[in-house]
Amino acid sequence: MREAASNGVQVVLFPEAALSGYGPTHFESFANYPWDCLDSYTQTIRELASSHSLWVVMGSMRRVDRGLPRSCVQVISNRGVVVGIYDKQRLHGREKDLYSSGHAPLVIEINGFKCGFLICYDNCDPELYVGYRDLGVGLLFHAFHNAGNRRATAIKDLMLANLIVRAADNRMWIAASNSSRRYSPLAACIVRPDGSLVRSKRNVTALAIDDYPQAELGWTYDSRNL
Repeated sequence: MREAASNGVQVVLFPEAALSGYGPTHFESFANYPWDCLDSYTQTIRELASSHSLWVVMGSMRRVDRGLPRSCVQVISNRGVVVGIYDKQRLHGREKDLYSSGHAPLVIEINGFKCGFLICYDNCDPELYVGYRDLGVGLLFHAFHNAGNRRATAIKDLMLANLIVRAADNRMWIAASNSSRRYSPLAACIVRPDGSLVRSKRNVTALAIDDYPQAELGWTYDSRNL
């Protein structure tokens, strides 16, 4: 967060479960999970956001009144206020044993721009992006935790191609962040609706920074007018 602020960044996106840890990779159940500790660190993040006048999209999780906890991103304003929480809607494999799913999009206006939010496996459902386009979203923050691979696989190409197509088809920018663990297939990146992008190196802790929406775009298309 300090590095982002020193580079003039206004919004920073962290990966899925960046603060809370990710089940089942980091824990097999929620028995004895230190929720008080998570709350304390969340407060620290809020104070940092305020002191650096920085918006933060933070991967975490939260308890709900009934059912399993939810993987979520908390949207923290540059005044340190949690102004929205998006719950992951599409769960994969063993996630279903640990988490419950969300059921709604989240749109937050940041510095005059409508922004949307998705988490990891949500990217396999193109209708979720279409829904955000219908809501007027031009910038979508997508937090990933795709970090369990033990070797390089073709998914490193698939994930990036997926984001490029989603951005182009829906005429939106997509900022994505992922774990930098070895063999994580996706680097932090910002994909534009013309298919161009900026990205960090894979498997290295780093920032990918772009200027939305000022960066000059190349050719784009409107799939709804074809």
